[in-house]
Amino acid sequence: MNKRSDARRIEHIYCMISKRLERRALLFIGVLLVLVILYQLLLLNPDLKKIMTTIDRLEGTPVHMQINSKDRIG
Repeated sequence: MNKRSDARRIEHIYCMISKRLERRALLFIGVLLVLVILYQLLLLNPDLKKIMTTIDRLEGTPVHMQINSKDRIG
């Protein structure tokens, strides 16, 4: 009987620890998801994008298309 009660106690401790770790892991994943969404929203601002990323500096000057009335079809 003593071995059986020890096994149950160990199983109970294992279940408590695993539940805590699962909650913390889900919380950590949720925080990371919120941070990714926030970062993506910040990248929508061109001024912040220049500060936050290096790729825009490496690409060179952007080409802006000008639309004139002569260029339109129709």
